[in-house]
Amino acid sequence: MSSILNTLERDDDASAVISWAQDLPGVRAGSALVESGGRLLVAQDDAYELFWLLDLEVGQVPRLESVSLTPGSGPLAKSHKPDFEAAADLPDGRIVVIGSGSAPTRNSVVIVDPDRGTYDLKDASRIYEIVGGALGHALNIEAMLWIGDGFRLFHRGNSGDGNATVDIVVDPDDPREVLVGGISYWDLGHVPGQNGPVALTFTDADLDLSGRQWFLAAAEDTPNAIDDGPIAGASLGFLSGDTGRWTLLRDADGAPSTRKAEGLVIAADTTGGWIVTDPDDEHASAELCRIELSGWDAAQ
Repeated sequence: MSSILNTLERDDDASAVISWAQDLPGVRAGSALVESGGRLLVAQDDAYELFWLLDLEVGQVPRLESVSLTPGSGPLAKSHKPDFEAAADLPDGRIVVIGSGSAPTRNSVVIVDPDRGTYDLKDASRIYEIVGGALGHALNIEAMLWIGDGFRLFHRGNSGDGNATVDIVVDPDDPREVLVGGISYWDLGHVPGQNGPVALTFTDADLDLSGRQWFLAAAEDTPNAIDDGPIAGASLGFLSGDTGRWTLLRDADGAPSTRKAEGLVIAADTTGGWIVTDPDDEHASAELCRIELSGWDAAQ
């Protein structure tokens, strides 16, 4: 398990632009995004509740279908919220959604079977215990991918511990036995903040059809994994071996976006995709954003 810090190159010849954004009424804190059968599944971090976004079309408000995982699944205080932050497709068509692990109440996993319409909520404390022990500090898992025969977890390093990816093998239906594989540490770059540079940290990830590992990152000016802070900027990029590339996420007017982009789906043709945001405001709606990508074919 190497402690070498892998660095990424900033690529201003590539672009990631938010071309359209739409409020999602009822979704307060969009935190993970997965595509399944032409619809999007959104996790939010402050409730035991998921949302399906149906009838997706750029420029149109999607139809929302709420799924309650527990009775009375409204917004919860920070000390009680499940903090669902990561989701991934399984080879059998099911979806796994997990909590960040940044507090004891945030150690749940949900197994979603879209074909059967079932949602199985489980305790996954053993995953967080083993992975946290391997990293040597508290966790803040923000993304996950199914790669090969296991998961790649993306730890968000806004606690000063550094961004990391951790490969694990675990049966999501019985998450008691966990095998940790490789751990890699990442410097995702910085953006200017009010009081100096702010580190970009993982917020989500997705695989395209070629197997490229795309990621979202946000520069949130906060000292720990619990407290929110102002967003100085966001980025989109990809990992390749022990390196990769990134560029600033920009709004339609070309200005660097300060949206807290937390969920990512890359379109099959890799010319665009979808992002969901977390406004960190219980009275504001999350946004669904369409992104347009260019210049990435040359970025290998």
